[in-house]
Amino acid sequence: MEILSNLFNVALLVAMIRTTTPILLVALGGSFTTKAGIFNIGLEGQMLIAAFFAVVGSIWTGSSVGGMVIGVAAALVFALIYAVLVVSFRANEVVVGLALNILAGGMTVSLLKAIFGTRGSVVGRGIVGLPKVQIPGARDLLGPSTAQLISGYTPLVYVAFFAVPLLILFYNRTRLGLYIRVVGEKPEAAEALGISIVRIRYAASLLCGLFAGLAGAHMSLGYITMFTENMSSGRGFMAVAILIFSGGDPLKVLAGCLLFGFADAFSLRLQTFGFPSYLVLAVPYAVALVALFALSWRARPKRIRETVETIRRALSVYPSGEAGRDAPLPRY
Repeated sequence: MEILSNLFNVALLVAMIRTTTPILLVALGGSFTTKAGIFNIGLEGQMLIAAFFAVVGSIWTGSSVGGMVIGVAAALVFALIYAVLVVSFRANEVVVGLALNILAGGMTVSLLKAIFGTRGSVVGRGIVGLPKVQIPGARDLLGPSTAQLISGYTPLVYVAFFAVPLLILFYNRTRLGLYIRVVGEKPEAAEALGISIVRIRYAASLLCGLFAGLAGAHMSLGYITMFTENMSSGRGFMAVAILIFSGGDPLKVLAGCLLFGFADAFSLRLQTFGFPSYLVLAVPYAVALVALFALSWRARPKRIRETVETIRRALSVYPSGEAGRDAPLPRY
C-alpha cells in the first residue's frame, strides 16, 4: 500500500499535466491538417526545430517570449516547406514528413555544434525559461497540495488546455473552421462552393506549425530549461497516433493526450522505484500500440472475428498444430 500511495498521488497528476502539455499542443496543431485532409507526419520535426530555436532565441534576446517567438517562426518555416511540397507539388505526405523529421534532427545536432561548440545538450548559457503562473488564492482555497493541480504552471500549459474548447468553437462556429472541415471531408463540394482547397490547406498547415512551435518552445523553455539532442523523444509520433484514432476531434485529442501524458508521467515515477530504464521508457510507446490496436479492433471487428474464427477452426481440425499439405486454404 505504501508503494501504491507513493506512485498514485497528487504529484503524479501534476506530472501528468506537465507531460501532457507538449503532446496536446502539437496534437491540436495536427488536428488542423487532419481536418483539412492532410496526413501530417512531420510534427516531430517541427517540434524539435522549434525547441532548438526557442533556446537560441531566448539567449539572443534575453527573453523567454522572444525565444518562444523565434521557435514558433522556425516551426512555421518547416510547416511552410511541408505545405509547398505536399499541397502545391503534390508530393507524398509520409515521405515529406519523414524527410523533414530527419532534417530537423540533423540540423539541430549540427547547429548545436556550430553555435555552442558542444554535443548532446546545452544548459545555462543565459537561457531564460518561461515564467510560472501562480493563481491568487489557490493555496488558501484548495490547500497547498491540491493547489498544485491548477497553479504553478507556465502560460503554455493553460494555453494548451484552454485551446480545446476554443478549437471546438472554431471548427463549428467560424467560417475558416467550417472551410477546413469541408475541404477535408468533401473536397469536391468545396470546389463546387468556390472554396480554394490550396489556400485552406496552406492555412491549416501554418496553424499546425504555430501549435507545433508552441509545443517545442514549451519543451525547451517550460518543461525543462535546456535543449538536448532529439528532445522531442517521439512526442510528435504520439500525436500522430492520437490523430489517427481521434480524427482531429479536439475532445478525443484531449482524452488521448491525457492517456499518453499519464503513461509518460507514470513511467518517470517508475524510474524512482528501481525498475529497468529500458522497460520504463517503453511504457508510453506500449500505450500507443495498445491504443492503435483497440482502434483497429473497433474499426474492423468483423475481419478480426473472421480471422480468429478461421484460426479456431484450423486448430480444431488439426489439434496437433500441423495441417496437411493438401488442406485447402480458407477463403475470405
